[in-house]
Amino acid sequence: MNILALNWRDMEHPEAGGAEVHFTETFSRLVDKGHNVTLLTTRFKGCRPDTICRGIEVLRHGSNFTFNWEAPFIIKKALKAKKYDCIIDDVNKLPFYSNVWFKSIPCAVFYHHLFGKTVFGLTNPPMALYVYLMERVSPRIYSKTACCAVSTSTAEELVRHGMDKSGLTVIENGIDINRYCLDKSIQRDDDLLVFVGRLKKYKRVDAILEAMSIIENNSGRKLKLSVIGTGDDLLRLKKRAGGLGLEGRVDFVGFVDEDKKIELLRKAAIFVNPSEKEGWGITNIEAAACGVPVVANDAPGLRDSVVDSETGFLYANNDVQALASSIQKLLDDGRLKERLGINGRAWAEKFSWDASAKRIEEWLLKIVSEK
Repeated sequence: MNILALNWRDMEHPEAGGAEVHFTETFSRLVDKGHNVTLLTTRFKGCRPDTICRGIEVLRHGSNFTFNWEAPFIIKKALKAKKYDCIIDDVNKLPFYSNVWFKSIPCAVFYHHLFGKTVFGLTNPPMALYVYLMERVSPRIYSKTACCAVSTSTAEELVRHGMDKSGLTVIENGIDINRYCLDKSIQRDDDLLVFVGRLKKYKRVDAILEAMSIIENNSGRKLKLSVIGTGDDLLRLKKRAGGLGLEGRVDFVGFVDEDKKIELLRKAAIFVNPSEKEGWGITNIEAAACGVPVVANDAPGLRDSVVDSETGFLYANNDVQALASSIQKLLDDGRLKERLGINGRAWAEKFSWDASAKRIEEWLLKIVSEK
């Protein structure tokens, strides 16, 4: 197949995140299987207009603010240069509606997650309202288009907003299960909590800080936290850590390479994910693959990637007291913590990039053949 895909970013973009990792890991494997993949994406400062990333042809056009409106014209130009068998809208924030503009070519859409009301904590009110309204409308416009969601939670939300359930497929994200694994030569730190993700308010990293303070007040145990990631909530979180008297025990590590991230996960006693909403919760799977029990908010996406009381604990309703209690329960019971870690590794082994890519290939071949 000749596949044309659209995403707001590519892996070299300074703000690349989970959606870009997903696209690169799965579609580079399709290239390895003999398919041709072209990605249309936005420009960024200092970028080249085109490049090859793991076999994927990357063509950069347009503005970060208007790419979804420019997309039809960019696609039309690409179609003049090459014949494509399908177009894929990789929806991350705003949709492209290729199915509306190019009805003669099979179209498919990936949904990683819907922001919902959390978007109002991420940007200015006019832009937040724009994204929110587009999210409410887009499932109806894509309703008769083949759609892939990365979790059952995301799929259910799309159906609530008007997506036709019969056209929905769930294919979960994967990880490199050979790279994310246990290493018995690295000793666990029984007092170390780890968080991985963008530092945004809706990620609620401050809930971990508050839980650490609660545990210290209740039991005297002084936990440590490694925060892996960057974002615009960093300064607020540093102030909050200082206000709770946690100086010296919270390490804002920032962005780290894959090897360093895996090293910290292998050292962790517990992985904590208090986010209000995710598409899938890939970091939960990465932690589980390293044998680390996960304590996560019982939120969309996170409840898909954590098996409650089997690979970790889900706590309800953004409740910080419940978060602290779940962490304390694992700290107090070494055998439980070990059992959940072993179960987590077995659970994570179900989600490899190879398996995900294979299912995506079968899904796309079916779409193209039916058209």
